[in-house]
This record gives sequence, structure tokens and C-alpha cells, in this order.
Amino acid sequence: MGDSREAIITPETLEYLSELARLRLTESEKKIILRDLNRILEYFSIIDEVEVADVEPAFHVLNVSNVMREDEVGGDSLTQGETLANAGHKEEGYIKAPRMV
Repeated sequence: MGDSREAIITPETLEYLSELARLRLTESEKKIILRDLNRILEYFSIIDEVEVADVEPAFHVLNVSNVMREDEVGGDSLTQGETLANAGHKEEGYIKAPRMV
């Protein structure tokens, strides 16, 4: 994990990213962040070296399936009048809501 590998993130890239994020970094902060980001990316390159050809892909850590219940209509439906009785704004038999863009 030393500095023997070539830097993945260059000072120019860090400068560009900090501008995009609207961050003002001091020179000492830039050095620390540059070092830390490159170390993190080095770990990913180590993970990339792991042999996974015979490993079954896993989408979840636990073997969980959909646990939601089926939708069921319960009881009697409201009439149009009952529905509109509590509506704050109504127009021509419908509930009127603010326009959404």
C-alpha cells in the first residue's frame, strides 16, 4: 500500500473535482485527500485481482424473496358523494388538486 504505484487521481483531477463540488481546499487538505483517494482506489484494484470465475452472483446477502402481501380490496368502496364529502376542492364530480409539473 505504499506510494510505489502510479497515482490514479492526479492533482489536476483533484483540482477539477473540487471545482465541480465547489470545495475550497488548502494545499495541505489537497495532499491528504489526494493520498487518501488514491489509497481507496488501490484497495479496489486489489479487490479486482480476486478470482471470482466460479462464484455464483449474489444480489442479496440473505436469501430473501418478496415479503409483501397481495393487494386485496377490503370492504365496500366509497360512493362518489362520500369521497367528495371530505375533498377540499372539487370540480365536476372530481377532486381538484394543484397542477404538477
